[in-house]
Amino acid sequence: MVKFTDRNANKQYMPKKPIKRGFKIWCLVDKQGYLWNFEIYTGKVGEKAEKQLGARVVKQLSQPLQGKNHCLFFDNYFTSYPLMTYLKSKNINACGTVNLTRKFLPALKNDKHLTLGEYDWSIDEKSTSIVKWRYKRIVSLLSNFHNPTETTQVQRRSKYGSTTMVSCPIVLSEYNKHMNCVDKFDQNKKSCQIDRKAKKWWHRLFFSFYRCSSSQLLRPI
Repeated sequence: MVKFTDRNANKQYMPKKPIKRGFKIWCLVDKQGYLWNFEIYTGKVGEKAEKQLGARVVKQLSQPLQGKNHCLFFDNYFTSYPLMTYLKSKNINACGTVNLTRKFLPALKNDKHLTLGEYDWSIDEKSTSIVKWRYKRIVSLLSNFHNPTETTQVQRRSKYGSTTMVSCPIVLSEYNKHMNCVDKFDQNKKSCQIDRKAKKWWHRLFFSFYRCSSSQLLRPI
């Protein structure tokens, strides 16, 4: 979010965000925190409410990656089964947490029937798989390139402070490894404190993009 409190038709209100009013910018960031692509959100497309906004944003930002077998990681706001199959058809690997109430998802074991560290999975003929793992809470992920039967060992801390190695699906381990790329980008951006107050909307966007580009130049390789 780029803070802006004056009048503008494209200004968004996000009550749960630290910056509640301003311009919303969708970002595609690489694993080193480098801003690779972006889109300024200017409102819904058409007159009707946009139900597949997350999928549209992912498709738009990932267009230059088609046919290159890159891997995308995103959260459950964007994740859906149709999006995964679409990206697979464009030779883009994708993985994300998913809300199990989404359409076109298979039924998995009930939460009560999963013991600590156990997981359930399903995979279709298009190699799109869903994994549901339980430890301290339930985590569900959808992927179009992971093998749901592959597991790895991860370190977890108990409520008494001791650490132990726990078996978990490799899709979860890889998601946790790559999920914080946008956070890295935000941290890099904070290193360049060159923001300025302005009442003109384009001034706010200019200073924001100038700050982004400066942080990219100064970031370690």
